[in-house]
Amino acid sequence: MASGIQAQNIILPTLYALLWADYALLFFRNDPFAERTAKHLLRITVGAHAIYLVMRSMTYHHFPIATVFEAFSVLAFSVIALYLIIESRIGVRTTGFFIIGIVFVFQTISSAFVEAPESFSDLLWEPAFILHVTTALLGYSGMAISAVYGLLYLMLFYDIKKHRFGLIYKQLPSLEVMSSFTYRSATLGLVFLTIGMVGGLALLVRVPGTSWIWDPKLMVTFVAWLIYGLCVAASRFWGWSAKRVAFTSIAGFAIILFSLVVVNLVFTRFHEFV
Repeated sequence: MASGIQAQNIILPTLYALLWADYALLFFRNDPFAERTAKHLLRITVGAHAIYLVMRSMTYHHFPIATVFEAFSVLAFSVIALYLIIESRIGVRTTGFFIIGIVFVFQTISSAFVEAPESFSDLLWEPAFILHVTTALLGYSGMAISAVYGLLYLMLFYDIKKHRFGLIYKQLPSLEVMSSFTYRSATLGLVFLTIGMVGGLALLVRVPGTSWIWDPKLMVTFVAWLIYGLCVAASRFWGWSAKRVAFTSIAGFAIILFSLVVVNLVFTRFHEFV
């Protein structure tokens, strides 16, 4: 099965590249071929990615987040799976070009650098821990999608403000719809991340000999959680403008990227496998 995993490390980035190209044709040219094939290729790619993660779990006997590059693949899958659900519900595909681009980058980096881990914590095969990590990564995914929609909202907002009615204006949904996407994705991400954090706190007692309260991963994740909590609460209860929510969502996702890359590679303690 290890040879199959190696093959998948080539197949998956290729599928994502083809999928990204399909959505590029859809966004830039309204190509009829892309319109017919995009949704089917999206489902095929999500299915192939799910099979890859199952194969990796069964072969190496752990939930595949023992290294940063394994976690990148799980995060990429979480983002694309959530996007598939969103696209299926709203029927809007023109935003997919931007989200799939991020997923393609994550999976390509993962496939290029991932290796079979030499050792890992026994927690990585326990259901409670898998639930904790899955909900946390779904939280990150919702926040990533929110940040993308927030960026697209700002691009559309400034194009309209400057009376530039070009490709962005023609292909994206209205400002109201983009604002709704940003807020709802942020809310979804906040709910999942909250569940993941609560589950993580319950598991902390099983990590001996750690000064967990100052763990950099926990601190940075908590900061991101506060930012998105502020984003959602201020939008709902304090009347924050959609523009301010978009900027806040982008800032929160920048913190998450910092957590996933810099904190994991430089400042890890007991969260060295997440």
